[in-house]
Amino acid sequence: MDEQNRKKRILGSPAFRIASLAILTALTAVFTFMVRIPIARTGGYLNLGDVIIYFTAFTFGPVSALVAGGLGTAITDLISGYSQWAPISLLAHGLQGLVAGLIASIAWRGKSLTFNPFWVIAAIAGTIVMAGGYLIAQILMLGAGAALFELPWNLLQNLIGLAGAIPLTIAVRKAYPPVSQLRW
Repeated sequence: MDEQNRKKRILGSPAFRIASLAILTALTAVFTFMVRIPIARTGGYLNLGDVIIYFTAFTFGPVSALVAGGLGTAITDLISGYSQWAPISLLAHGLQGLVAGLIASIAWRGKSLTFNPFWVIAAIAGTIVMAGGYLIAQILMLGAGAALFELPWNLLQNLIGLAGAIPLTIAVRKAYPPVSQLRW
């Protein structure tokens, strides 16, 4: 077996996929946990988890972003004292990654190392899903006033996530071109 076939077999193996998803989930949790800017009125916080969620959606596709986004943020909620939000984060951020990944996949070019305009459209759709999910949950849990107060912060968090994900995606694709074969 030549080297090329061996690499393809490894990259396509279930063990490699599971390990990759575990790493992406852990990165999402770390980016969500490490930088937390509190929003005093609601008890929520601004974080950088969306950087990895969008990076995963753009680089690895919708299923990877669903798993890493949902589990990574839910795990962070569980370990940081926000356990009541874990199911909401699982759904809101998981669906955010799924939707962004699906839209980004429409115009995906496996060998492209440059900016893809569909990433912006994908992030807008992901933002609507995530912010909308939290808005509904916060209205039910905290009331409309608090939910509407936190909405702009959720939008800002997604904008920061997109701004960080685009250069990260381009840099990773340039540094390691075979990553374009890892879409699940």
